[in-house]
Amino acid sequence: MAIITPSQLTFNGEEARQLSEVIFEKEFTNPEIGLFHDVVEGIKSKKQIAYMTQLSGLLGAGTNSCDPTSASNTITSSQKFWMPEPMSDRITICYSDLKESFINYSLGNGVKEADLTNVDFFNYVANVLMKYKVYEAALRLAWLGDTDAAATDDSPSGDLTAGTNAAYFNKIDGLWKQIFAIVAADASRKTTNLTSKNGQATFALQAFNSTDTSNKVAMNTFQELLYGADLRLQEQPDLVFVCTKSVQDQYTRELKASNVAYTTERYENGITVVKSDGIEIISFSLWDRIIKTYYSNGTKYLLPHRAILTTRKNLGIGFDSVGSLAEFELIYDPVTKKNHIDFAVNMDAKVKEDYLIQVAY
Repeated sequence: MAIITPSQLTFNGEEARQLSEVIFEKEFTNPEIGLFHDVVEGIKSKKQIAYMTQLSGLLGAGTNSCDPTSASNTITSSQKFWMPEPMSDRITICYSDLKESFINYSLGNGVKEADLTNVDFFNYVANVLMKYKVYEAALRLAWLGDTDAAATDDSPSGDLTAGTNAAYFNKIDGLWKQIFAIVAADASRKTTNLTSKNGQATFALQAFNSTDTSNKVAMNTFQELLYGADLRLQEQPDLVFVCTKSVQDQYTRELKASNVAYTTERYENGITVVKSDGIEIISFSLWDRIIKTYYSNGTKYLLPHRAILTTRKNLGIGFDSVGSLAEFELIYDPVTKKNHIDFAVNMDAKVKEDYLIQVAY
């Protein structure tokens, strides 16, 4: 399939002649990867993450007598493993697919016409469009990856929207799948404020409404996340709420309806932040977009409203090199007269400490 369809633009020889004259669709806003993730590099193969508990039980039962009895306190060890898997793809462009468009003006002459490696459009695809999509793909996989991913029309069926290629999701088990496992092992890690809304039977019923605003569903969610969390999480200095944009939007509606004064901050990349109990609430609209497009059974979405309280270092994303997200190999093959843009990165994601997370979904 050609990367563009020239017939979609009228070409009479004197229309747009330069890439700078083209208005490209605006990108969605994604957070800088280190905003609430711990980015770990050098993850090229299976690598152990070792854990040890504090000393168990109490100390101080002795009377300082001769030949005292030794205490029975112990330290328990456990482990997780980084298990990086490759994520890669290739975009192929043939110069003949571009000739009936304004890009024709940028092509070389003679035998050089087929070589796009010095053509501004080709480099824009690699260095701007691909860079954005690869970065977003890494965030998508880190959060919504599932090695058991399958579409609703697959056999056996899964949760992905019918027709979705599971290969875009099944490289690793992402942070959400790990969170679901954490909650299954310890139900106290989940607060239930969003459960009823997520469990509704249709898209329309899953949407927040005025009753939810009156009941302060989002405000109560953030309160319960904080006060229902493990005490060790509550005491951390770098707490952060991360949520779907649907939940942050509902939170601001409720603040307005309750006449509660609040301020918003805007990071340089366009991420909007509000606060609850002095803790930043960062909306992650990528979750909303992926869920609404790729996690629908045609009637309802899979858990469209989600929120997490954790620390900024507890959500790990590991790469062989984070620089690989922006490194592309541009190849011209004179035999086939095709141009390729390749990327590849090895990655994995880990919730580092299970008790340092409190979730609502």
